[in-house]
Amino acid sequence: MANTFDWIEIRTRDVEDTAHFFEELFGWKVLQRIDEDGSPYWIFDTGQEPRLENLRRGAFWLRPANETPRTVAYIHVQDIDATLKKAVALGGKIITPKVAEGHAFRGYFATPDGNVFGLWEESPRPAVSDSTQTQPGS
Repeated sequence: MANTFDWIEIRTRDVEDTAHFFEELFGWKVLQRIDEDGSPYWIFDTGQEPRLENLRRGAFWLRPANETPRTVAYIHVQDIDATLKKAVALGGKIITPKVAEGHAFRGYFATPDGNVFGLWEESPRPAVSDSTQTQPGS
């Protein structure tokens, strides 16, 4: 299927430290592979099925002129505060602490190498018949 998201690549200066960071923070499994040209690369597997509805869509989000444009991948978590605390303990940095976003919460952290990720936590709420829901970055 063309024109859809297919891959997330986390570029880093230290692959082994970055792999360890994500293994410890989220429990992801990381495996080293060798590319066709002999270059090593590391594949990560979250171990969970992705939320497909969010991989099919995204958002363009207007930012202030003094903020550097960037693409942010969000990771769905059960507890943003605990995840941010663990990220800091592993050498990361809190960019934005947990803030409310409609019926959900978001926060941002940077890896020790400086890559920024969003965290998304949903609050339990009654089922609604309307299919419109708040999404990260909206």
